[in-house]
Amino acid sequence: MVSARALRTLVFLSLVILAIPLSAQQTGSISGKVTATDGSALPGATVEARSNVLPTPRVTTSSGNGDYRLPALPPGNYTVQFSLSGMQTVTRKAEVLLSQDIALDAKLGVQALSESVTVTAQASLVDKTSTALQSGLSTQQIQSLPVEQNYSDLQKLIPGVQYSQAVSRGPSAGASGQDNVYLFDGVNVTMPLFGILVAEPATHDIAQVSVVKGGAKAVDFDRAGGFLIDSVSKSGTSRFSGEVSYQMLSHTMVAPQAGTVNATYQQDRDWTTVNFGGPILHDRLFFYASYYRPIYTRNNQANFYGDLPSFRSSRNEEFGKLTYTPVQSMLINASYRNSHRLDTSGDNFSTNHSGTTGSGSEVNLKIGTLEVSKVINAKSFATLKFTDFRNPGFGRADNIANATVSTALGTHLDINNLDKIGRLIVPTAVPANAAFVQPFIDKYGYSSGGVQTGGGTVGFGQFAHDDDSFFRKSGQIGYNYILGNTVTHDLHVGYQRYNDSEDRFQTSNGWGLITIPGGVGAAGTCPANACGTSKPAFFVAAVSNQTTGTVPTIHSEFHSQAFELNDTIHLNNWTFNAGLMASNDTLFGQGLKAADNIAGFVASPGTKYKMHDFGFGQEIQPRLGATWAYDGKDTVYVSAARYNPAANSDARAASWDRNLVAQINAYFDASGNLIGFAPNASSSGKLFQAGIKPPEIKEYMIGTAQQLTNRWTARFYTRYRKGDHYMEDTNNTARIDFNSPAGIPKEPYIPNLGTVVPPTGLRGAIGSGSSYVIANLDGAFTKYYEATMESEWHGDRMFVRGSYTWSHYYGNFDQDNSTFSSANDAAVFIGSSNIGDGAGRQLWDHKYGNLRGDRRHLAKIYGTYILPWKATAGAFFVYQSGQPYQLESVLPYRPLTGSTSDTNRYAEPAGARVSPEHHQVDLNYTQNFPIPKGVNLQLVFDVYNVFNKQTGYDYETRIGVLGFTTRTDVPTVAIPSTIPLSVLTGLGIDPTKSRINAPYPNTFYAPRRFQLAARVQF
Repeated sequence: MVSARALRTLVFLSLVILAIPLSAQQTGSISGKVTATDGSALPGATVEARSNVLPTPRVTTSSGNGDYRLPALPPGNYTVQFSLSGMQTVTRKAEVLLSQDIALDAKLGVQALSESVTVTAQASLVDKTSTALQSGLSTQQIQSLPVEQNYSDLQKLIPGVQYSQAVSRGPSAGASGQDNVYLFDGVNVTMPLFGILVAEPATHDIAQVSVVKGGAKAVDFDRAGGFLIDSVSKSGTSRFSGEVSYQMLSHTMVAPQAGTVNATYQQDRDWTTVNFGGPILHDRLFFYASYYRPIYTRNNQANFYGDLPSFRSSRNEEFGKLTYTPVQSMLINASYRNSHRLDTSGDNFSTNHSGTTGSGSEVNLKIGTLEVSKVINAKSFATLKFTDFRNPGFGRADNIANATVSTALGTHLDINNLDKIGRLIVPTAVPANAAFVQPFIDKYGYSSGGVQTGGGTVGFGQFAHDDDSFFRKSGQIGYNYILGNTVTHDLHVGYQRYNDSEDRFQTSNGWGLITIPGGVGAAGTCPANACGTSKPAFFVAAVSNQTTGTVPTIHSEFHSQAFELNDTIHLNNWTFNAGLMASNDTLFGQGLKAADNIAGFVASPGTKYKMHDFGFGQEIQPRLGATWAYDGKDTVYVSAARYNPAANSDARAASWDRNLVAQINAYFDASGNLIGFAPNASSSGKLFQAGIKPPEIKEYMIGTAQQLTNRWTARFYTRYRKGDHYMEDTNNTARIDFNSPAGIPKEPYIPNLGTVVPPTGLRGAIGSGSSYVIANLDGAFTKYYEATMESEWHGDRMFVRGSYTWSHYYGNFDQDNSTFSSANDAAVFIGSSNIGDGAGRQLWDHKYGNLRGDRRHLAKIYGTYILPWKATAGAFFVYQSGQPYQLESVLPYRPLTGSTSDTNRYAEPAGARVSPEHHQVDLNYTQNFPIPKGVNLQLVFDVYNVFNKQTGYDYETRIGVLGFTTRTDVPTVAIPSTIPLSVLTGLGIDPTKSRINAPYPNTFYAPRRFQLAARVQF
């Protein structure tokens, strides 16, 4: 019987959830069938589940056909007892995994004796009721495998997902790395608006991990176009216990890094962790608390420019969690995490950045959660959850420029001290500009082989202050009900709502980013919108308008709500899933207010406005599947699904107040006098194409799962995914101006966009705005074909899992390669990257081919073994094909643009080249030393990349950086035939004699390194 007070609490929490934007439940379940020894169903049997992570045991009864279900159980080890008057009492054990249902059947004989069985039911690759490509890791597996402290390292264990060492951007899984969703303790820590792993969750508090990479049901609002990964934190138990841990990685334990001839990074790392938990109220309330302090330091680093500043990153993180069962049928989890990280100097030096260019940062992470589940009766239960996620942070330059910025014509740029007034990109010389730029190369370049070389960066950090803060309020409520007996319907209905927001404020450091075009034809021309007429421009400074202090913080929001309805139908050996999710996403920008004109808006700095709304009807996401357990233990299955990935940056990127805060380009003549300035055209407010559709991923799958033995399971599946309706900002007249092929209409995306000066059309009515628009790029698509084999074996002491995936990922829209190579591990705009920006970046410009995330062959094996001498050993092996890339150059598009940027302008078909394959082995050894009074000393030794395979990737592909050469002492490749001979000869280059320096990797897989840890567990 539920007390009146408990009911009042539940009602109050329900109202709170409906009022606050409502993430995945952090529980699992046990279900099965209770029968007599002759196979007949036993209704009314009592089923009781006990665990040290569940304060009060959970009890239910079997239905008329003997089925039972124990939902909303905290992950952990359970003892389940089955009893019925006049029948034998049977005990089983089960390990409940996060977000997974554990099948556990029991047969009761007509005896008075009880039976105790030690066999533990575990999740396997055979799921008779679901088509979801789901996998998980238990506490023991996480502790025994060679997994680094960072949460992202867990991604390497996902079958069929490329191995990546990116810190922020996720690995491709048949879609962009920005289509993944990252949940940490059930909280969505995917960067709001950007789709990357923004937070810094670590593995020290993780108890279990769950991954869904396809075939999802309409449950828990899974919109991930790639994969969804979730974890559950450790909890307090029925007895007091804790751990003190210290781990270290000294720079002396790291093999020499590839590329350290030019740049040496010597970093010492250590991690201190303390946790403690136990009961507060016996059989009612448990607690868990932890403290985490990682410290990274680096001294004596150097690069092309010589010595670099010391680096230190320190972090303090506190976490607390309560697990409460006020009554047997209710479970409440509440937690709060507070993290503060401070970085001094900079960790952003590349091989050619001088030591003065560094920046530091300060980042906070605060997460509060409340989760409630209520078992109403044997057939139904309800859940609700909400979270408050806050991630404020800012960066600051180590050195502040002493320069006064002014846009008054004639303002003088101190060209004799460019490294003291901003951040200078040192130019590179080609025959046409060598006379002008060589003195600057001699003064600011670095020495390579005794020769002063351009292409480096000197001066200071680009931004004096770079504030970027993210927030998310999120929650959901759900209800499940089982209907029927012979044919059962497991019905689920849910509602979710969340609000994402970002605050952005950025001031340039002096003149910001300074470049020296050198007057190379049109490439060095001050555009007409800045100078009125075409004039040679020899210096360009990109300065943030917020530098003046008159521009407000830019605030943007993304609101989402969704309904889901799912029915899992069980009929004999068949299970059918019919689900539907409908989402509604609304983007809010800043800088417009309603007006009675043809645009409906007028410019109004600081005013919040509704930018665009994707209605429920545009984001209907069906989830259909069928599973046939044709012999009672082996299955075949098919599924179809549609996903509308939620991440989109346009709330900020297309916001009207970006007219105020975006960079302005200031143009100077050869003497350094200002001759014109203009806002960066692609960074002001943008309108949306009429009838624009949200991006989508369609998925079709067929597979089989086999119970080969009672310990060995396997599954094989093939998948097809197609992504389309991709959105990007692009020139409104791109189809007309940039040689679009036949079949694409030669018309603007927005017919009446108009101009600001003179005022015409929509922009004229508003009084500002960009000539760029947000549109569905014509024919934008990605395709992914996959065939995967997985196998898993559980023994008493050993666990092994292996997978092999053949896949092909291609198309013409590569969101993972939308910027220059060395910065692809970054928060790149979704919907407003440089794809589609001007000539050479349109989808018809050699963009069709293999995409950056294509890894044709991928094999993974990992496992653990419990050794007889109180020790465990773990291993991880991966092999994958190389990364596709292509040469990039503005030269094939010279007749269409005066830009000097090669970035994302393909000079040959996408994926024309492939980096080398990569393979590596990681190992873990853990030794336990039991100490009296329940204390255990644990020593851990990890070694990563045992064979020190430092494969290069992230290739430098820009011809302007690689350079033309006639040298014979460096590798070269042929000049792409797409570059017109007239352009080459115009630059003074003889195409019959000159070649291009070969592309080279900017990044290498991390070298062999050893890590030591000592833990005292009590």
